[in-house]
Amino acid sequence: MADSSAPPTPPETDVVDGTVPSPALQRLWFALERSGWAFLTVVPAHPGAPALEAAMAILEAGAPYVATQKIHLEDATDISPAEAPRRVLALRERVARGERVVAVIDSVLTRPASLPLALAADGVLLCVTLGETDFGAARKTLEFIGSERFVGSVTFPRLKKKGRASSSRKKKP
Repeated sequence: MADSSAPPTPPETDVVDGTVPSPALQRLWFALERSGWAFLTVVPAHPGAPALEAAMAILEAGAPYVATQKIHLEDATDISPAEAPRRVLALRERVARGERVVAVIDSVLTRPASLPLALAADGVLLCVTLGETDFGAARKTLEFIGSERFVGSVTFPRLKKKGRASSSRKKKP
């Protein structure tokens, strides 16, 4: 049985060693499968939420179940308004060739240029950080994209900031 605390498999890497994702990741995969997606966008509910980690977890969870189909991870963070339409077309071409696409975008609250990717996708997954995401930010994200486009949400615990205590203490000579 796989260690559920192991980091996700890197994008577009086949799981050949027989590793089985954690039961929680498998349940996430099958919950997403019910929506019948080929193009999924992962959006943070607030700036800084771990959307890339969520996308990588989806790839890890799906790897054993779609061995014959390629799943492409597209990091579309920092996308510009001019680049967004071209990126949408490129991702749709991948889907037309039989691939699945998981695209990660920035918060639409701070980077509205991300919206075309969310609107072009078959579904959107909301990434929430417990104790950090404020309800207003999540609600605005749902409103900007359209609540009907969301296939679900995934939650992450609050990340502990390393070095906070050590950086506040000054070293004495």
